Amino acid sequence: MTEGGEITMRRLITGIATGALALGLIAGPALAGQCPLLIKQINDATGNRVDAAAAQAKALAAQAQMLHDEAVKTKQAAKHAESIAKAQEAAKAIGLTLKMK
Repeated sequence: MTEGGEITMRRLITGIATGALALGLIAGPALAGQCPLLIKQINDATGNRVDAAAAQAKALAAQAQMLHDEAVKTKQAAKHAESIAKAQEAAKAIGLTLKMK
């Protein structure tokens, strides 16, 4: 590779890394606000239900809450994404369609 090509490649890699970092900084807070909303919807839907699906959904919602709490402490967007995935799994268990922000 020529010296000019190496510089161009270095700039490309730097640009991609900068973009990924910016996306992570933007997505983290957005996901952070989403988790409690989704967990509340699940808890409201399961309320006083005592069936197996509701019990499973409540357990998954509790796991989602733990992931959310951990994400807030460590400021990791990936944990927020895991929390949202867990909330979606809980909603699926009870046939609930979650409303996203």
